[in-house]
Amino acid sequence: MLLRNIALASALAVGAPAVAAAAPDAPVAVETVKVQAPKAAADSSNYAQRESQDQKTADYQGGDVLVIGITGGALVVLLFLLLVLA
Repeated sequence: MLLRNIALASALAVGAPAVAAAAPDAPVAVETVKVQAPKAAADSSNYAQRESQDQKTADYQGGDVLVIGITGGALVVLLFLLLVLA
């Protein structure tokens, strides 16, 4: 059963993109619109001034631990599922 599932997944992984690439190119209607960008908020100079006064903002490293933690957790779950389902 496992071999059949692997064969089916391999066939779909290889065959589906080939079928999609072989589809004839249909003409596509495209409309380009020019839009004025919104004006900068009056608070932007306020933010820049506060950022220059605060020295801790230069050292901010947000999200590093979160990304590593989620990636490690995902790998643990994947390995667990592989061990249980195999």
